[in-house]
Amino acid sequence: MKRTGRGGSFPNSPWLLPSLALVLIAAAYARTPMMQLVFDDQTIIAGNVYITSPRFIPTYFTQHVWTNLMLARKSYYRPMFLMALLAGYQTFGSDPLGWHLANLLLHLGSSLMVYFLALRCSGSRFGALGAALLFGLHPAQVENVAWPSAITELLCTFLSLAALLCYLRSLESAAKRMAWRAAAVTFYFLAMFSKETAIVIPLVVFLHEWLGQPAVRPQARRQEGVPSTLQTRKKAFLGGVAQSLPFFLVAAVYMAARIAVLGAVGETNVQISTRVWLQTVPHVVGIYLAHVVWPAGLSAFYDYDYTQTFSLTGVVIPVALLLCLGAALWLAVRRSPAGMWAAAWMIMAILPVLEIQVFPRGELLHDRYLYQPLVGLSLLAALGIAALETRWPGGAQRRVLYAACGAVALWLGVATFRQTAYWMNNFALYSRGVSVAPANAFATTNMGAVLLERGQWNEAVTYFQRAIARTPNLYTAHYNLGLAYYEVAKYAEAEASLKKAYAILPQYPETNFFLGMTCFHTGRTPEAIEWVRKAIALKPGAGDYHFALGVMLKAAGDIAGARAEFLAELQHDPHHQATIEQLKVLDRNQPQVSAPKPATP
Repeated sequence: MKRTGRGGSFPNSPWLLPSLALVLIAAAYARTPMMQLVFDDQTIIAGNVYITSPRFIPTYFTQHVWTNLMLARKSYYRPMFLMALLAGYQTFGSDPLGWHLANLLLHLGSSLMVYFLALRCSGSRFGALGAALLFGLHPAQVENVAWPSAITELLCTFLSLAALLCYLRSLESAAKRMAWRAAAVTFYFLAMFSKETAIVIPLVVFLHEWLGQPAVRPQARRQEGVPSTLQTRKKAFLGGVAQSLPFFLVAAVYMAARIAVLGAVGETNVQISTRVWLQTVPHVVGIYLAHVVWPAGLSAFYDYDYTQTFSLTGVVIPVALLLCLGAALWLAVRRSPAGMWAAAWMIMAILPVLEIQVFPRGELLHDRYLYQPLVGLSLLAALGIAALETRWPGGAQRRVLYAACGAVALWLGVATFRQTAYWMNNFALYSRGVSVAPANAFATTNMGAVLLERGQWNEAVTYFQRAIARTPNLYTAHYNLGLAYYEVAKYAEAEASLKKAYAILPQYPETNFFLGMTCFHTGRTPEAIEWVRKAIALKPGAGDYHFALGVMLKAAGDIAGARAEFLAELQHDPHHQATIEQLKVLDRNQPQVSAPKPATP
């Protein structure tokens, strides 16, 4: 039995088209089972002791997200992200397959919710299918899906969409309104504490009410429709305040906790003037739009920098293009409450990442930041398809529409499948980065680190030196160059590079540790001990630190101190074989003391 409606003629099954969307999206990510942990995954997942036990949960809520990893940025407060890492590690440890499947499932879940949200807005099943496929198959999404540590973006979006769908159900179900509303607020709480970009959701809820509830089923919608008089506008405004208030309160709780933990709303990594910011932002937005419209040449790294000077090509043309696109968007949606809602959501979702001062130089934009804005764009696509279906009720024009949408979906799916090849492993990822962004010092340094791991020492050193020439104050380049020299026993060169890294970021424990190891290998044991003690003070739970200090103390003749450090290492890793052997040596060499004889009367 078939049903003909606004979405065309389809079998009478509400799950046929969303199931088709999920199958096609999963096919585009068919390489997922073969992917390795990449990028920061070794630090954030495989080498993160603080996600190995639930006993660390209290620290998730009282420290910034990188505290225990000793990364420099203090702009992030994401307790639920750490909870997700804990849950993942408890479930599948460091197995890449588990992490990649978790990311893919979250992406599929969000794509499914985009389908049902688009169906509510457009009333078109085919439009909803187009929205789900645009969101799920767009190559810009690969960075989030293929990179396990990007689960924070996936989790935040999944929970935000769940919160919105529960909120919409609460407007339609009088009998279970409170239950749906409680679920919506709970999901939003989890989303807000997963990633700070969920801060836009209360505004999304407010606008939905103010615009006349365009995503609510017609039979449950308020009778006054879109406000047109002062009285109805006031009523809609007050309704928006009432409906969004619980979400704003959750956001306020999050911001209060964030400020209490971070000491401020966030941390600025680069100091730029307001003029430079105003000149750079249009270019950044233009690049994001270009990546959405023509997603070719995508990479984890780009060569974009701040726009320092006012010029025709650098500022005037980008601003003019954005104004033209903004005007065209307004003309397209001004008569559609659902269109205005979707467009506003898309714009609001991109605004947080335009605070480019929080990103290190050379890291102005990443495709992963398009994940939430693509929700709004996908809803606009559904509305556009629905409008064309209405204009072309049948015949050849409708078939052309469906064929064109199918061709776009196929193109996106193939492009996504090809893009996943660049995320298979670090060598593929950084090779792609260097190819797309040869002037990006982060890509160059990371490529050198991979080559060093592969034993290609000369090539690795060349990459590190190239990165330093481009960005003299890049910590990782100096640090990795120091490690390269250390591995081949060029201790003088290693010490020089490590001290340059230390001058840039003295709070990094690894630099202190390897400076200590370098001193130890050059016969300066007291100095080595001081460096390693500094490393331990910065990162008490780091593996091998206590063991190395124990070896140094033993060499200095402090047997008791050495024993204490070996025991401290075993508290961190009870199976640390080298430490166990050292303790056995100490026990064999310890003088045997006989028990005292009883005194003779």
